[in-house]
Amino acid sequence: MPELRPFKGIRYNPELIGNFADVICQPYDQITDDMEREYKRRSPYNYVRLVLTKYAEGHDRKKEYADAKRYLEQWLEEKILMQDEKEAIYPYWQEFSIHDKNYLRKGFICLTRLEELGKGNILPHEKTLSKPKEDRLNLLRTTKKDLEPVFLLYTDEKNYVNGLTEETCSKTPLIEVTDDKKVCHKVWSINDARLINKVTKALKQALFVIADGHHRYETAWTYLNELRNINENHPANFKLITLVNIEDPGLVILPTHRLIKNLSSFNLGDFLEKSSKYFEIKKTDRTNITKNLSDQKSGAFGFYSKQTAYIIKLKSNTIMKKILPDRSSAYQDLDVAILHTLLIEKTLSIEPSHIENHVRYERGTEETMKKVDTGEFQFSLLMNATRPEQVKEVAENKERMPQKSTDFFPKLVSGLVSFDIG
Repeated sequence: MPELRPFKGIRYNPELIGNFADVICQPYDQITDDMEREYKRRSPYNYVRLVLTKYAEGHDRKKEYADAKRYLEQWLEEKILMQDEKEAIYPYWQEFSIHDKNYLRKGFICLTRLEELGKGNILPHEKTLSKPKEDRLNLLRTTKKDLEPVFLLYTDEKNYVNGLTEETCSKTPLIEVTDDKKVCHKVWSINDARLINKVTKALKQALFVIADGHHRYETAWTYLNELRNINENHPANFKLITLVNIEDPGLVILPTHRLIKNLSSFNLGDFLEKSSKYFEIKKTDRTNITKNLSDQKSGAFGFYSKQTAYIIKLKSNTIMKKILPDRSSAYQDLDVAILHTLLIEKTLSIEPSHIENHVRYERGTEETMKKVDTGEFQFSLLMNATRPEQVKEVAENKERMPQKSTDFFPKLVSGLVSFDIG
């Protein structure tokens, strides 16, 4: 069963940081080199100096790890960063809008005892890559600080846990800051031992599914297993996490569309003929493709090129059952599984080992089509979003989705609260 704990959070000192928007940043795997430069321009204390950017060739990573450790030690000494005196859990709310609709996602930050993924109550839902894990492990070894939480989902149909924190969250937040994506982040602190006990007790039998942060979780587990002669209460036994109820109305997953390039022998007629073996195909156009796709509940995709557009709808669920008989029905019904299996692999003949040569990923539909319009890509395959309950069902079956199956929005901003594992 999962073990949750409060902790003494490390956070920016509000008396020395004038504007929190100058020091927070997006999670490391979202940060481009251009974003890094902008963050550093805003403040010498921006959190990007600690978490770095996503792994990229051309960076002097050894120096960056050492610099991150130096900044941490210096900022703690200068009281730029401070550690709370009492152990706490930290309610964390995010207010945001999508297409003029307002959302509020409620969660809380705490620690969980590490366990091997998929062997207990903490379940993965996506595959991971080795390079990001190696990068995060080297940073963790050097700094001995847990700088970014893993985003976990739990199920609480009656919303009991959030109800326990409502009174605290009616007060002035400890931190309130709006990021570049116009997401407002609010953090409170709960150090009442009785209240914390009620929260942890309510989730003793829960299953946790990783929404975002697989690499960070696996890194923490690897680091723990490197250590020798530590007792069960050593801080390295625990991972910084943010827990969100899968039933929360503010839990939003955005679709991640596929952009296709470098197919030298691609022919539209051949593609449509091969696709018709598995799909019903209907003509559409640029103006209507988004609505036509959203009208379909599952197993449907949009094909868009500069010349034409189609809605491609799976003929029958039995197709995936025949092709992937060893997979669960939850996996077989995933749009992303259908797309990769039937369109990318079987119709376009793109092998999984070569997918990076031909496939790129984009969030917004309009942005995706623009990249086709410019000629940067040959065409795009548009998708509807994976639903939260699908993520849970696949994880519970101990299966992992293809990469880029989910895009939980917004991300957990970095620089709110961290944890000392030294």
